[in-house]
This record gives sequence, structure tokens and C-alpha cells, in this order.
Amino acid sequence: MKRFSILMYHSISDPLSREDKRYACRAETFARHMKFISSGRYNVVSLDHILDSIQERRSLPDNALAVTLDDGFSDNYYNALPILERYSVPATIFLTAGLLGSTNVWMTSKGFPTRNMLSWDHVKEMQARRVSFGSHTMTHPPLTEIESEKARWEIMESKKIIEDRIGISIKYFAYPFGLFSDSVVDHVRQAGFSLACSTCSGFNQQGCDPLLLRRTEVYGTDTVWKLKQKIVFGTNEDNYFLPIKYYFRRLKARMTKSAFQP
Repeated sequence: MKRFSILMYHSISDPLSREDKRYACRAETFARHMKFISSGRYNVVSLDHILDSIQERRSLPDNALAVTLDDGFSDNYYNALPILERYSVPATIFLTAGLLGSTNVWMTSKGFPTRNMLSWDHVKEMQARRVSFGSHTMTHPPLTEIESEKARWEIMESKKIIEDRIGISIKYFAYPFGLFSDSVVDHVRQAGFSLACSTCSGFNQQGCDPLLLRRTEVYGTDTVWKLKQKIVFGTNEDNYFLPIKYYFRRLKARMTKSAFQP
């Protein structure tokens, strides 16, 4: 299997505060991003395609790339969906199942602006329009900081509710805040998820653990140039010196390896 990347977005809307700029990507910026990745340079694939390739040990196309959106904000329906359809980009949205039809209370408690979440009617319509869904727990807690039994309930109940609502098996999970532990991963596995995404940056390679996939976080402030840098180098960094640092590390690793060879 060739290496592949997964992009992570959140809200597709105008930022409402300074803190919000990291998580809120303007619709026009998102459109430029989707146009760029679908222009032929990359092969945009679904998580279904990635899971099949992992399970069947079949190769993905060169420069394979998947798009995911965390949380389940209502702007994913109003702003992201038309753009995804315009550029024929498959995407997976990880739903905070217990808060659909409500607001992002896990963020407002920390001073972030209030945003509406998707409704179940939105989810059903998006499903009919080729968007796939996964779980992001019931209430978006830091799973490593709550009791194990509570974490287990957050994971398993969210899967059950989403499946009951949309009528198909849910195979994908994303760890809130990117936090996981051995016991949390075990809960995800026992719940019946086949693939889970972290927020650790980097490429995914053949033989990787499908319950610990890496993702590249795309910020609302990222230009197309920054997005390209992140994809090429498999990192969340986005500065002009990144290529120099990247190739210096590779050269240093090769020199170190050759020094120990007889």
C-alpha cells in the first residue's frame, strides 16, 4: 500500500473570534482548497476506499488523500456540502451524536462562539448526497480524562444512535481533541469500529494501525500554499523554512544510517 494522507477540517464558515480562526475555515477558502486537491495532482479517496485497501492489502493510487470534518457543525451542510459536490470530493463527517440539533457546548464553555450543530434531517440528506459519517462520541469529552466506563459509554452509545438514525453500520471514529490511550482504543475496537482517526500529523503507511490513523489539521488561516506544504511534508507546520528542515533531517538520517553500515 502506498502512503496516504487525511485532511481534518472543522467549521466551514467565517471565524467569529480570534480564537475561532484556527477551527473556522471560510467557505471561499475551503472552495480553493477543494479545487486544488481535485485538480489532478492528488487522488482524493473516501475512507471506505482507505479501509478496503488496509483490510485487503491492496494499493491505493499515488498521492491518495481523504477529507474529513470533525464535530458536525450545521455549516457543513450549508457551506461545505455544495463545495464538496462542485468538486466531486468524497468526505466523512465525524458527528458529536448527542449534540445534533443543539450547539457546541463543549467549546462555548471555554469561551468560543456558539455554533449550531447539524440536525438529523441534515445528516440524512447529506448521506443521500454521498457524504459518509462516523462518530465523534456523544458529547465531545476528553476521553483520557474521564472514567473508563464513561468513555466506553460515549463511544458505544454514539455508534448506536448514529446507526439507528441513518440505518447503516458506522465504521469510523475520531478521538475528541485527538486524545487516546490504550484503554480508549480498546473501547473503540470493542464497539466495532474498523478505522479511527487521531490528530497526530504525518503520513499513513502500509501496516499502520487502522485505529490510530494520522491526520493533517487544516487551519482556517491556511492559504492554498500552506495547504500544499502540509500535504507534501505530512506536517501541521507551514513556514517557508519547512522544506529545508525536512530535507536536512532526511539527509542527516541517511548519513547516520550509512555510518553504522559495514
